[in-house]
Amino acid sequence: MAASHPLAAVFDALPDAAVVIDEGQLVAMNRAFARLLGEGAVDPADLGGVPLASMLVEDVRWLFERLPEAHASGEVVRLHLRGSERVVPIDLRAGRTPEGAWVLVGRDASTEERLGSLVGELSSMYQRGGSPFETVAAMVDQSRSVLEALGWNVGVWRVDGDILLFEAAWLTDRARQHRSGLGVRLQKQLQVAPIPLAVAPILTQTVREGRGQTMDDLPAILERLGSRTRFAVPKLDREIFVESGFVRGATAPVFVGGRVSHVVAVIGADMVERDFAGAQLFASMVSAVLRMNELGTEMARQQRHAALGQMSRQLAHEVRNPLAVILQATRQARKPDPDERLRMLDMIDEEAERLRRLVDDLVSFAGPSEPRVGPTPLAPLVRWSHAALSPKERREVAIDVDESVVAIADPVLLRQALTHLLSNACSHARDHVYVAACREGERVRLRVENDSEPLSEQVADRVFEPFFSTRPTGTGLGLAVVRRLIEDQGGRVTLDASGDAITFVVELPAA
Repeated sequence: MAASHPLAAVFDALPDAAVVIDEGQLVAMNRAFARLLGEGAVDPADLGGVPLASMLVEDVRWLFERLPEAHASGEVVRLHLRGSERVVPIDLRAGRTPEGAWVLVGRDASTEERLGSLVGELSSMYQRGGSPFETVAAMVDQSRSVLEALGWNVGVWRVDGDILLFEAAWLTDRARQHRSGLGVRLQKQLQVAPIPLAVAPILTQTVREGRGQTMDDLPAILERLGSRTRFAVPKLDREIFVESGFVRGATAPVFVGGRVSHVVAVIGADMVERDFAGAQLFASMVSAVLRMNELGTEMARQQRHAALGQMSRQLAHEVRNPLAVILQATRQARKPDPDERLRMLDMIDEEAERLRRLVDDLVSFAGPSEPRVGPTPLAPLVRWSHAALSPKERREVAIDVDESVVAIADPVLLRQALTHLLSNACSHARDHVYVAACREGERVRLRVENDSEPLSEQVADRVFEPFFSTRPTGTGLGLAVVRRLIEDQGGRVTLDASGDAITFVVELPAA
């Protein structure tokens, strides 16, 4: 259609490919049709003299026999056009001008098959692992390869009363890299400017009615939104929106607990019916992630309550026994026998020390730690931790730690963890305790080994549990404290009880 024609702007603004055929000749096409064919397939300057037959794979006579019936019934006609790079399947609907020319409007049919495959892949991402996504933003980020292939720009907003707050977004390469910077600017605006529902009718319908809506003219919608809010829409030519891929879209509600908690918007350059169905699927996946997170939070709360109950019972048990001994010893110490009095005082001292260790371990286990990590040589820490053991705990330890082994760790917290590990090893060993460390790639591995009796599978599974101990006088917090201290520094500690010895392995980043 000539640029001077009064309907030329409307014709070019259509998101679907459109062409006008008069007496078998191609006399007009819009930009979407030219993009569909590919660069150089048809020179717009030649319009008016291009026979439609030269562009069709099918017999043109068959087409003109079908058009009147398709026009009357509204049926879709599938044609195959010779593009510059490929044969393009296209589904067309037919209309007629008062002058008798045919107007054919349609979309690339190959996108239907591609969409079916990609939407299926998007669905399977969720199905494969239950819900591998911790947040909506993580879900959007991990879906980026499929979203890119679909050509979807995706935004997710949380409903907060009468406004929408930005939660996550994904821009296609086409939108993100367009020379105008439109996509990046729009995303920045959406992140910082809440959207009042009162000024966004389509979003209001989505939230209030709980059903998806279509957006057929996104530039006009954004312009109206900008005129009613602080949302600054760039003043750009409509063609820039088309080139960036912001043309048509759909909204979909996300339900959690029977109400619309979020809104998903999917926008693309060439949205078809399957895209709109895909948007609903994506919203359902967002809903599932949110529900799983709610369930996880509730389960964690119940587990915390259960753990607190167990800890209270264990703590009462651990405190009751030493207190009973102290009370009994105090009564006995009042007797005139000096030897008995000294024995009772020693007993009181021992049980009070046990209570002190229990309190110290509780503070280490439950209290917050703020690691100050840096290059930390392991050899001097191991020697210091061994020397810090009480005479009753200490025994001969073989240390094989080279002075060059350096980890990224907090020396105070690591020394505390090593003291607990050595105390545990010495108290269980029959003959020997062995400590070794070496660098393996980007990690440092430190092993604390003792030759105690083999552990049963049930005991091995529980050694890091708070208040679990195989010693009558143990607090059951030592190894739980070790795990907490090591993990707070970005490391991990594991038990290897598969061989002849019991070995705890500490892994930390190497310096």
